[in-house]
This record gives sequence, structure tokens and C-alpha cells, in this order.
Amino acid sequence: MKKSGLWVVLLAASISQAIVFAQEIESPNAEMDRLITAGEYEEAYLLARASLEEWEGDPQFDFLYGLAALESGEANESVFAFERTAATTNDRVLRGRARLELARAYFLTNNLTASENLFNEVLATNPPANVQQNIQAFLQLIDARRETQAPTWTGTISSVIGSDDNINSATSNSLIDTPLIGEIELDPNGQETDDSFMNTTLRVAYNYPFTRNRSIGANVSLVHLDNFSTDQFDIDSLRGAVNYNWGNQVNRFRHGISFTQVNLDGDGFQDSTALNSSWQRAGDSGWYQSLSASYSQIRYDTSNGRPSSDLRDVNQILFTAGLTNISGPATHTFNLYHADEDPENPNGGKHNGRNFTGLAYSFLYRVTGEHTAFVRATLQDVEHDSEHPVFFNTTRNDDQESITTGWFWQIQRSLTITAEATYTDNSSNIPLFDYSRFKYQAGIRYQF
Repeated sequence: MKKSGLWVVLLAASISQAIVFAQEIESPNAEMDRLITAGEYEEAYLLARASLEEWEGDPQFDFLYGLAALESGEANESVFAFERTAATTNDRVLRGRARLELARAYFLTNNLTASENLFNEVLATNPPANVQQNIQAFLQLIDARRETQAPTWTGTISSVIGSDDNINSATSNSLIDTPLIGEIELDPNGQETDDSFMNTTLRVAYNYPFTRNRSIGANVSLVHLDNFSTDQFDIDSLRGAVNYNWGNQVNRFRHGISFTQVNLDGDGFQDSTALNSSWQRAGDSGWYQSLSASYSQIRYDTSNGRPSSDLRDVNQILFTAGLTNISGPATHTFNLYHADEDPENPNGGKHNGRNFTGLAYSFLYRVTGEHTAFVRATLQDVEHDSEHPVFFNTTRNDDQESITTGWFWQIQRSLTITAEATYTDNSSNIPLFDYSRFKYQAGIRYQF
């Protein structure tokens, strides 16, 4: 060989060795492996992303990149990395690990069929006992998730019987003093009426999941309130709703439309249609936050001798903010709400426009696995838009306080005994609307 040719060969060999040496120095694999072992997955993921252009396609790099992505919540990226590793590596052990992690990544991306098939393929190779146990656990999770993603029907029927000393939320006074004409005597039907009652509710709900995080739901509920002695305040209501739900384990959103029809003593009384939207966030240490808003059109029936009932028609906007904490057996919930109701007919019904603000608190305590006690309290302030047109010449303002205490006894998974008592006090600057109310009831609820 000529001397010049020898120099060319030696130079080429030197350059090749230098390139290999440079690649070994620049490889991020060792640092990524160290970070993953230390549990610093996001740092490993950022390093992998920075090195992706140079090292993508290297089986060891792709495997480490897939692990870092999977543990950092980037399951979709981990799928591609593990697929490359399983397809390109000649290392039997690395290929087996990549296929296991790929099956897990398929599960986390909700590709349940691919995950199940791959887990079963690995299981057929008779891996070590601990690996087989892990695979069996994942296969059970796949079955459980499939069940939760299948369309579901649920239903509840409940019935309570009780006593109410003011079923029509009316004043106990028979004489009302007015600034224009002095005292007026109220019709007995406009005064406080007490009665015993039975209230029965049937609710059916359907949920159709598109994916683990998106679904559409519909529900219908029927309520029949039967006062034993006074039929004129019997209530039947029908409510239907359709909702679209989406989000993840931290943030959940719901948007929907609902319709409600209320009959009083068998005759039409009130209809309403509402658009609803809500958000709930699952925070740390058992804290949950929520916000909701709704727009409702509330309309009153003008038939059956009530031609002017449409003066009560209003359009309502309601906002609610909630905060819940679950700590062991105790659950605390706070809700702050505000609503504005604008009259549909401002000429004759302006005094029916109002806004109200309230604060509600509830406390549940699970005494045992079967018994739960609860307390609910509400404070509400109501301010009407203009003077009441009949006799009073003043703008109505109400303050309302309500407290409920009760008990749940879950006899079986689907069967619950309930009991509760509620006291409400409404204080108004117009004596006609002053009232108090005490109600107690007990009943049973069955879920099917």
C-alpha cells in the first residue's frame, strides 16, 4: 500500500473513533437513567425532549424517553417511544420491558383492546410470578374500565311521609295592617295551613360515555306531593335534562339544558327551561372547588281563571360558587349563590323582578359504615325591584333562615332509610309575607 493511501485509512479510522467517542460523551442515556431512578421524571422528560432530534431511534434512548414521558403524564408520546423500542432493539430483555410498558401506555391512553392483547401476549411467554401478578391486576382494571365506559341506566325511587305546619308558606296572621286602607282580613286560604303529606319521587338516568373523559347523560324525574287534607296545594312536577360532560380526574365540566313542568292540584302552574354550565375541580387533601351558572326562563300558566299570571314571568340568571372538604368521616360544603330575576312584562309585573343572595352550609358525618348524620343551614337575602302595587306602597325585602338536620341509614347497598326535620323563618318588611315553617319527615329510598 502506498504511504498516501495508508494515511487516508488511518485518518478515516481516527475520525470514526472520534465520532464514536463524541457520541458516547454526548449520549443522554446515563443521565436520563439516573433521573428516572431518582424519581425525577419531568427532568428526565425535558432532557429527552432536548435530545430527541439526535437520539430518536436509539432503542435505549427511546425506552428511557418512553418511561420519562409515561411518568410525566405524556402517555401518548410514550406509546410511540415504546413502539420504536420494541420494533428496533435486538436486546431480548429490553424488548420485553418495552412491550410491558407499551401495554401500560395503551391502557393510560384508553386503547383498552391493544393493551389487553399485548398484556396477554406477554403473559403467554410465562414471565416471572411478580410480572404475572401485575399483568393480571391490569387486566382486571381493563375489565372494570370497560364496564364504566359501557352505557348505563340507573334509577331511584323514594317516598317520605311527614307533617308540615305551613304547606303554603303563608303568614299566620288573619289581619294585615296596610298604610293605605288600614287593616284587611285575609281569606283563610291565604293563611298558614298545616297538613300531613306523602312525597314520592322517581328518577331515571342514562349515561353514554364516548371516552373515559367524555360522555352525554340524560335524566328524568317525577315528583308527586300529596297533602292528605288540602288538595289545592298538591304538587306534581316533571323534570328532564340532557348534559354533556367532559374533563379529567382533576377538572370536570358539564353543559346542559333542562325543562321543568309543575302542576298545582292537577292544573298547569309553572314551566321553566334552563341552560346550565358548571365546573368542578378536585384539589389536594380532599378539597373540591366548583362554579356554576344557569339561565332560566320561568313562565306561569294563564289558564284556569288566572289570566294575569303571566305578570309573574321572569328570566333568571343564577351563579353559584362552592367549596367542599372531605376529611375522614366528615364532609363540609359551602355554597355562595346570587341570582337576578328580570320580569318578562316590566309594565305590570316589575315588582316581581328581584335579586337574591344566599350562603348555604352542610355538614355530613359518617358515624359508621351504615349511619350518616347531616346538618344543612341557609341564609338568604331577597330584594325586589320596585314597590308592591297592592296596598303597601313599599319595596319588598325578605330575610330567610333555614336549618335542616337528619339521618341516613343504609340498610343495604341499594336501600336507605331517611329522616329529617326542617325549620324555616322568613322575615319581610311587608307583614303579608312574614311566615315560619316546621316540617319533619321519614322515608325510604331504593336505588336500582
